[in-house]
Formats: sequence, C-alpha cells, structure tokens
Amino acid sequence: MNTFNFNGPVSGNAFGNDNTVTNNHFHQAEGPVTARALAEQLVTLLREQPAATTAVAPAESVRDELAAAERENRPVDEGRVRTALAAVEPYVTVGSGGMALLQGILAIFGG
Repeated sequence: MNTFNFNGPVSGNAFGNDNTVTNNHFHQAEGPVTARALAEQLVTLLREQPAATTAVAPAESVRDELAAAERENRPVDEGRVRTALAAVEPYVTVGSGGMALLQGILAIFGG
C-alpha cells in the first residue's frame, strides 16, 4: 500500500496500487478525452523529441486510422492501432507523458 501526502494540487501521472494510470496532465475543456485526441497529442509529443522521429509515422497512422473510422462511421481497426502503438512504445519515456498517452489510447480499446 502506498501513502502519499500532498499539500497542494498535483498534475502529471499517478500510478495507483492496482497498476492503473491516472493522467491529470492531458485533458480537454469540452469533456472526456477521445482516443483521437490522445493520438494527436502523442504525434505532437513525438515530433518534439529528436530521439523519437522513427515513432512519428506509426503514431500518425494511429491518428489517421481513428480519424478515418470516425469519418466513415465504421469500427476502428484495432489490430492496426495496437501494432502501430507497439512500434511507438520503445520511443516514449514515462516522464514525457507519452506512456500515459499510449496507455490511454489502449485503455479505450480495453487493453
């Protein structure tokens, strides 16, 4: 069991006892964050990291698949999304917020 005492507001990622991630850093003012919004944030984050240039293309393919599924009113190709996110994962670091974005997108698909 973890006990944390904070005397003020906390932002960023918080890992819970049940291995869940609470992400207080990425949000939208108009409501819940969608997978597409998280994917857009992931692309932006990876573009800002020089070491992650290889991961930009798979992150863009996730964003594009989510946008296409929404536009065409069809289910998302989860296999394509999961494969692309697996290619991105080695390039994100926990402290960058990238891991929380990745996990947020996967959580929307039940994984």
